[in-house]
Amino acid sequence: MKVPPIGTFGTFGVLKQRKTNQSINFIKPLKNDTVSFTSNAKYIKMYATLPDEIKKILSPEDAIDMFKNMEWIANGVVKGKEVGEGEYSKVYKSPWIPDYFILILDSDNDDDKITIYSGENVGDSIWQSENDWRLQILKRSA
Repeated sequence: MKVPPIGTFGTFGVLKQRKTNQSINFIKPLKNDTVSFTSNAKYIKMYATLPDEIKKILSPEDAIDMFKNMEWIANGVVKGKEVGEGEYSKVYKSPWIPDYFILILDSDNDDDKITIYSGENVGDSIWQSENDWRLQILKRSA
């Protein structure tokens, strides 16, 4: 979005022009007819809720990419590298934080415990999204 030249704010109609070779930068028409605004504020708020141990490893820019990827996996847009599976869940490897896994829940399960079958040492959940209950981060157990 372009802003009109400062000199034209208080005037109406046509400006008086001096007869010089100076040209005024008038607003040019847009080349595209659609304008989209994206916001990463939602992901920054999610980053603020992460435990300190993850914040030491993960930069805010990488966290934005990770959260977007988690949402895309949960919505079926992209496929992640699956390392485990449960009755109502799937566990994926996280390329952003190596000692952690991403847990995507498939349905609303009232149980506090979820059984996951995996060849990896999957530990307990250390973070769950406040906005989307399906997204969780698991820590690798020793």
